[in-house]
Amino acid sequence: MIERNKRVGELIAREVSLALEFKVNDNRLKNVTIIGAEASKDLKFCKIFFSVMGSEKEINKALGGFKSSKNFIKKEVFSKVLLRVVPEITFEYYGGLQKAFEINRIINEHNLTNDEYAQPKD
Repeated sequence: MIERNKRVGELIAREVSLALEFKVNDNRLKNVTIIGAEASKDLKFCKIFFSVMGSEKEINKALGGFKSSKNFIKKEVFSKVLLRVVPEITFEYYGGLQKAFEINRIINEHNLTNDEYAQPKD
């Protein structure tokens, strides 16, 4: 049963991503990336995780865009994903990518400073 929930979540994430790319005309959702979706055991609820590059302001704009486009996205997605019960969807920001980019930036800065000391001077 858990494997089915995982497959349903992946399918929902893919369809939400396609709907955002081709159907939704909200500028607040243009730079949003769908990371994944997590369906409940009974498939009545589904959390859709997204990421957006930018500040807290960009994140709040994206959440507002999802709030206003939620019913349209739900209709588009579940016209393709056929389930007995249409789950209630929620959108949650996933900040892991932002943190990964920040860690990568710090590592790169550290490597640059170490490279300066490691090179022999003429």
